[in-house]
Amino acid sequence: MTEHRRTDYILLNKDIPMLEFHCQRNAFGEPEFFEDCWHTPLRPIGYKNLTIFLEQRKAPKHRKHIQQLLEQYGCDDPEGFLRVTHALSLNDTFWVCEANSSLTWRDVSLYSNPFSEIISEAAFDGIISETDLSSTSPEFGTDGYYAKCWRREDNSIYLYKSGSAHYEIEPLSEYLATQLSKQLCPKAVLYEMDYYHGKLVSKCPLFTNENIGLAKASAVFCGEERTIPELLSFFDHVGSGNAFRRMCILDAVILNTDRHYGNFGVLFDTDTLEVLKMAPVFDHNRSLLPELDNDQLADPAWYLRRCKPKLGQDFLWNAKGLLTDDIRQELIKLKDFAFQQHPYIHVEQARLDALNKIVQNQIHLILSD
Repeated sequence: MTEHRRTDYILLNKDIPMLEFHCQRNAFGEPEFFEDCWHTPLRPIGYKNLTIFLEQRKAPKHRKHIQQLLEQYGCDDPEGFLRVTHALSLNDTFWVCEANSSLTWRDVSLYSNPFSEIISEAAFDGIISETDLSSTSPEFGTDGYYAKCWRREDNSIYLYKSGSAHYEIEPLSEYLATQLSKQLCPKAVLYEMDYYHGKLVSKCPLFTNENIGLAKASAVFCGEERTIPELLSFFDHVGSGNAFRRMCILDAVILNTDRHYGNFGVLFDTDTLEVLKMAPVFDHNRSLLPELDNDQLADPAWYLRRCKPKLGQDFLWNAKGLLTDDIRQELIKLKDFAFQQHPYIHVEQARLDALNKIVQNQIHLILSD
């Protein structure tokens, strides 16, 4: 017979208690979470219930290498996840500790404490060490599909992300897309390209901090999808209608087929939880047709007919419907745009030439009546 052990916990925002709750094991040994007492009327953006909130703070099992990593460090069980990771994330400042714990935010913050290099490297390359977890790590709370890891460099935090095992060149798409995003989307996240552990990776700086958090659209809209007009209305309401228009038009230019509700969202004040504005545009690794080889890119019409956005029904319908006079003028200036080679990682010029033609054709179609 399983003992129905109860453990009391606190959900905090930095050092401010938000919720007292407890975990109790049922007769089958499964952890069940129960809210006891809220200390504030504030709720995390998109909060539905405690169990869903805690589960969504854990890295998805489909992310490459993460399931084995979760199991190695006892984080595959929901309560084990809380005890080991404190449900920390680089998206915000929420965390969990046992009710009798003396830990403070300064003790656990991912923004200011060193990361476990062992865990970062295991998250990236899948080589799991037997070493015990002894320091904080953001890997257990980072979502997405591709192998990735966070690293501290020069007092900043960077995300390294590899390509898929099949295509491998998604980091190139991310790097090239940046050459357009920085022209169409002010304050877009900028991606570099490099090698890490012998693998091609994209690299970008963290754009959240202890004062400004990220709430992804999946949380903002509570897991429900919205139409393009509904999304535009929401972002207009928070003063970011132009930014949303530009993101969708950029996606149409670079044929980003993976703008799902996990890679756009809003920035918010981590103290008041007030929405500030749309988050900077990020995540373009499924743009610019990484699934096509150079020969296929040379004659892509058959494939372009199949390309569909995740938001809305059609790239051109989205772009034409969201186009403003100002954005039109900026697209006209891009008629001579051409992708530039990386400073030291050579890209086959045939691929760049083919992508230049595709991008110019997309711009032409968007601007045409």
